[in-house]
Amino acid sequence: MHILKRLLGYTGSYWKSLVVTGILLLLHAGLSLLPPLVQREIVDQVIIARDLSRLGALITILVAVHILSRLANAGDLYIRHALGERFIFELRVRIYDHVQRLSLSFFERTSTGELMSRVTNDVNALEQFVTHGVALTTVALLRLLGASAVLLLLDWRLALVVLIPLPIMAVGLRYFNRRVRPVYRRVRDRLGDINARLQDSLAGIRVIQAFGQEEAEAAHFRDTSERYYRERVDGVRAWATFFPALHFVGTLGGVLALGFGARMVVEGRLSLGTLVAFLSYVISFYDPLQRLTEVDNVFQQAIASGERIFEMLDEAPEIQDAPGAVALDEIEGDVLFDDVHFRYGEGDEVLHDVKFRIAPGEVVALVGPSGAGKTSIANLVCRFYDPIHGRILVDGRDLRGVQIRSLRKQVAVVLQDTFLFNTTVRENLRYGKPDASDEEMVAAAKAAYAHEFIKQLPQGYDTEIGERGVKLSGGQKQRLSLARAILADPRILILDEATSSVDAEAEYLIQQALEEVMKGRTSLVIAHRLSTIRNADKIIALEEGRILEVGDHKELLARDGLKARSTSGSWNWRRVGGC
Repeated sequence: MHILKRLLGYTGSYWKSLVVTGILLLLHAGLSLLPPLVQREIVDQVIIARDLSRLGALITILVAVHILSRLANAGDLYIRHALGERFIFELRVRIYDHVQRLSLSFFERTSTGELMSRVTNDVNALEQFVTHGVALTTVALLRLLGASAVLLLLDWRLALVVLIPLPIMAVGLRYFNRRVRPVYRRVRDRLGDINARLQDSLAGIRVIQAFGQEEAEAAHFRDTSERYYRERVDGVRAWATFFPALHFVGTLGGVLALGFGARMVVEGRLSLGTLVAFLSYVISFYDPLQRLTEVDNVFQQAIASGERIFEMLDEAPEIQDAPGAVALDEIEGDVLFDDVHFRYGEGDEVLHDVKFRIAPGEVVALVGPSGAGKTSIANLVCRFYDPIHGRILVDGRDLRGVQIRSLRKQVAVVLQDTFLFNTTVRENLRYGKPDASDEEMVAAAKAAYAHEFIKQLPQGYDTEIGERGVKLSGGQKQRLSLARAILADPRILILDEATSSVDAEAEYLIQQALEEVMKGRTSLVIAHRLSTIRNADKIIALEEGRILEVGDHKELLARDGLKARSTSGSWNWRRVGGC
């Protein structure tokens, strides 16, 4: 019930539409109770009495009732479905907005396919609850109450007979709910597994084909789909067994009422018209009951989907603005790591007692083997995570007391794993600065040596580059990513293996551009190529999350802290006296 209350709480802003549809539902339910009473008059006052004088008026009334009932039903359907679509639209947008604000740690433990399933499939399941579940429940309850009142008025003895199957139906419904709710939850979970498997397969299709694993992936997908199929069949088996049995129990009430009523008509204790009307109301009594049981099935699916959605909405960002956080409107770019320790989640520490300072406009390179902690330092500067001990300051302000959005407007990142959106070159370049002029955009592209190849694309800057920039080479994607960062005009620039995907010629050109771009900006460079860090003001050598040495290129070479190991321009480093 808690989940249903939360779902209904989201409909509060639509109270005007709910009032209108409620009035239409009442009108429709009330009008649906009138036809049997008119039919009783036709049987008793026209057919039995063989008097046709009232037939025309009664038929006219009956037609008018049906017309008004259909009009009320049509108005209700339109308003209710429009309200449902609006509800789903706003809920989906709310979920998306919430997900965008969650910390990176959430995405590290939740697959993309699972998130897609919750935003699409689970939200769609709630649409059935909003547009059909609540309204059908309301109509069914109104019809049930109205039919019960009329049955008691027509003949209370037959009404008691009709009520005999109700306890059996109530017990059966309670058992069904307890049986089917976990099934529907597993169904939603298995559907999330399918989406996760599909998303991984499509994203990694080149790897799959390169290693010839098409058949293996098809087998994995079949296994995942079969688990979903089995859960679905389990749910189908539950309701396919339960509902026919429940409907059979319900028909027993009508059969008993017919048997007792026929005897009473023959004995003269009940008119034929009253029996005909009574049997019509028996249908009006049991039909809502059966609909309530079917609607309950919709409710159970909605609860299963609602649980998954609210689990996500209840997920609080681990990294968020502190009360009273200040904005970083203008900064010099002074960055200080003060005794920083850090770990991912509950894992081991990946940074230990890290202390260093980057002066405004200084270029600092981080070097070390994979896993040394270089990217973790970059993540902390962006405040994707917080240290478990120590402080990180920008212009003397602890990042925990700074508004996150204002910080990230001052920082631009160019990653080794370049991500581009499935849209045009123009929109990708302007992503960090949507209001940039064409002149600014072209200047940034030229600075990254991307302008020439962009001009050669079919539609130039308006060329669609495909998902993750699939239509471009690795070097072209890297240069676009660099141009995007240049256009954002950050005070702090982070380059994480930014030239790793380009050839020697392109790397040389980009290096020339970077020297101009990094002037006056605080720059943090992570690289394995010696050419990338040769001109850095300071090089910080890391190993296993600790700082081993600090100095410029010449100083470290003089101390044998860095040494060339091949003609390819790659490098190695070690501590003096180390192995």
